[in-house]
Amino acid sequence: MTLLRRAAPPPPRPALLAAAALLALATRAAAGPAAPPGPSRAPAPGAGEEPPPLLQLPADVRPVRYALDLEILPEREDGIRGRADVAVVLERPLARIWLHARDLAVSEVTVEAAGGARVPGRLTQVHPSGVARLDLPRAVGPGPATIRMAWSARWGPAGAGAFRAREGGDLYASTQFEAVDARRAFPCFDEPRFKTPFEVTLTVPAGLVAISNAPERGSEPAAGGLRRVRFSATRPIPTYLVFWTVGPYDVVDAPAPPNEIRPTPLPVRYVVPRGRAADAAFAREAGPALLAELERWFGTPFPYPKLDHVVVPGFPLAMENPGAISYVESALLFDPRRQAPDERRWIADTMAHEMSHHWFGDLVTLPWWTEIWLNESFAQWMGTRAVQRWQPTWGADVAGVAGTTRAMRQDELAATRAILKPLARIEEVEGQFDAMSYQKGAALLGMIERWVGEAPFRDGVRRYLAAHVDGTGSTDAMLAEISAAAGRDVAAPFRTFLSQPGVPRVEAAVDCGGGTARVRLRQARALPRGSAAAPGGAWRIPVCLRYEAAGAVRERCTLLEHAEGTLALPEGCPAWLMPDAGAAGYYAWALAPADLARLRARGLARLSTLERLSFARAVAASERAGALPYADAMDALTALARDPRPEVAAEPIEALEHAHDWLVPAAGRPAVEVVARRLYRPVLARLGWSARPAESSAVRDLRARVVRLLALAGRDPAVRREAARRGAAYAGVADGKLHPEALDPELAPIALAVAVQERGRPMFEAVLARARAAPDLATRERLLPALAAADDPDLARRFAAVLAGDDLPLLERVDAVLDPHAVRSDPAFVARRLALLEENVDAWAAELPPFMAAGLPGAARGACSGGDAARVEALFARRAAALPGVEPMVARAVERIRLCAAGREADAGPASAWFARAARRVAPPPAGAAAR
Repeated sequence: MTLLRRAAPPPPRPALLAAAALLALATRAAAGPAAPPGPSRAPAPGAGEEPPPLLQLPADVRPVRYALDLEILPEREDGIRGRADVAVVLERPLARIWLHARDLAVSEVTVEAAGGARVPGRLTQVHPSGVARLDLPRAVGPGPATIRMAWSARWGPAGAGAFRAREGGDLYASTQFEAVDARRAFPCFDEPRFKTPFEVTLTVPAGLVAISNAPERGSEPAAGGLRRVRFSATRPIPTYLVFWTVGPYDVVDAPAPPNEIRPTPLPVRYVVPRGRAADAAFAREAGPALLAELERWFGTPFPYPKLDHVVVPGFPLAMENPGAISYVESALLFDPRRQAPDERRWIADTMAHEMSHHWFGDLVTLPWWTEIWLNESFAQWMGTRAVQRWQPTWGADVAGVAGTTRAMRQDELAATRAILKPLARIEEVEGQFDAMSYQKGAALLGMIERWVGEAPFRDGVRRYLAAHVDGTGSTDAMLAEISAAAGRDVAAPFRTFLSQPGVPRVEAAVDCGGGTARVRLRQARALPRGSAAAPGGAWRIPVCLRYEAAGAVRERCTLLEHAEGTLALPEGCPAWLMPDAGAAGYYAWALAPADLARLRARGLARLSTLERLSFARAVAASERAGALPYADAMDALTALARDPRPEVAAEPIEALEHAHDWLVPAAGRPAVEVVARRLYRPVLARLGWSARPAESSAVRDLRARVVRLLALAGRDPAVRREAARRGAAYAGVADGKLHPEALDPELAPIALAVAVQERGRPMFEAVLARARAAPDLATRERLLPALAAADDPDLARRFAAVLAGDDLPLLERVDAVLDPHAVRSDPAFVARRLALLEENVDAWAAELPPFMAAGLPGAARGACSGGDAARVEALFARRAAALPGVEPMVARAVERIRLCAAGREADAGPASAWFARAARRVAPPPAGAAAR
């Protein structure tokens, strides 16, 4: 599964992923009211009664096959109706069978042992999570048996169970079952360890397309203008990977051609909402190329008989259902007239991520949700690798480093978690899908691959998959196979990262005394100033050094197994040293002051792009920890603005914006503005306002970030005038029509925001009118953030009224508050955003699927005062019980705010002094001076 809002990418796509993750809300009205409590609920068990298994079901019943026969009519208000035959093996005689059924109206249940009579039963839901008890009048078994059931299910919230959504005038019905929502649609044994074949039959309106995991094997007319569609049996899969969808789709056949791994074409289709087939052109180009990359790496053909890429209306994620991947619109469709070219990389990354799951997750499945990292870390790592191999100029590897940085920032917190963290309650399962399971795990895989070598790592993974085909694997089994292939123990070092939270900090110091050269290494937990986290922790860390010695740039690796260690450099004393070769290490690194100075002066230009990004990350982390003075950190970071690589040149921008918004008082902000202009006016002059043909996405990203910096933190009058002019032209203030050709898509949010600030209500109303009229998400996501950026108090109240109205999709109104890449991040804007959250939190939480509601504390992003922390804490304190999974999100949000406040207190004075000195060094000529 690709998490969109919870793992948002860096700019320039300011709202796309957040909006995509909330897309389900747009169709809430069409979906009807939420399902009521189940029709048969049991009281809490009394003394002596068997308590319900609220985490994992007993091992005494094992499903071996499902036959599902479902009637799915999207127009029907009361949901789906179904019958199921579930073949099971009973390990002992049983008169009570535990399974899952959440809010289902079950009308018939029987159990029939092989060769025996049918025994009627009663199915009772005993817990809100969907644990159900099947009671029989007498024991059945042991041995094979069949459970037969008939039921109906209400439409669920979008992205949970069986749901429906309206696209234009059409209704579509679909499913999303990960993690524990198959039980919302049919009675089942809803755990990943239970893998069985599924035979699915769908009865649907005759004019609609019906799709499931397996190929269609036949259909025939049914009464009442319906059609009965039968699908082949699947390979063994768990309930969370079962999928079906019904609607008036357009279907584009585009078989993947054979290659050296797969000798025959693979049936592939691109299934899109009515009228959107043209927007699948890029996906049709990317899909076969990425699939071939994956097949080559795994060394085996795609493991299922067909592959559909399905854009599911109302779906907020992307999901790896075997043979039928489901996508939110923005994760597969691309219209070059409305979308930035960089969005192609994200589409490709999502496709590669989901396709790679067909080996790692689908073919071999995790045994229980505590090991979801097995699925998601590998897909995250593999998706980045496949895109980088296919289009090396797109910077997928740079995006991977940015993802590692985001994971480290979460992992610095006391409120982080270990990757392998047991579940205490099933309601905590959504918390497993976070940066620890995705970006941290992916970074660890990359670190281990670099340590043991690409071929041994790949061979170990192949051996692991071959040993567990159509079954479940485990962390221990995978690490054992990689260790065997590598000829060294990978498991012990790797487990130190999996079983404990936190980021290790590796300090390196060069020692050339006594005629020998060596590097002294020391490890501790990386903690920012003000942290309440325990300082302990011990890791076994693969450390790879990049250094120059004896006239050549070299690399040497070691395993730092203890608190301190030493690595000899046989070539002699290095001219410089960088302790994260390839930027592949999952650790913060630091150098002694003299070594850092040598690296800056002599080595920085010799490092790769990824290594220079690692340098920037290390400088920022050392400053946050209080180990590097603010002035030294800013000297090192601002020097990167001149870097020839756009990804590196953008690194100082966040520090400049934070200083302007939070560190330097109002009287000192002109100095920040002077420094920002001095550093980045030349960059904008070089880049210009419009993209050039074949320009890289990194350059386009840099342009957007520079314009934002100069317009807001730099308060550059010329930039603000030009941004406002272009924003007004884009919004069509003069003629009432949208003009996307007036502005590159990356610049639209900031240009529109500045135009609203500079031109007031007429511009605000023009942007709002275009948003209301826009037929697609890609356009609206560029318009709505501008409304939130308004300075005028009357317009701020107008924006609040827009959020409370219903003439725009709810998800997009919520996204305007949750947007992880909001145009503004200053105190006034953060305070306004928190006020909007306070006003709307109850209404939004009532409409959101649980995992989205748990993300509402994300509206506090950017806050940086103790008062803000208390405000967020108080807001959710009395709502925690009603919002499963919100507690860790609140804890992280509050801790981030308090850490930011601690850093602000420490850095305010040094920041003011540094900017005052820097501004004097670059003071502009007096007004009226002749230009030279």
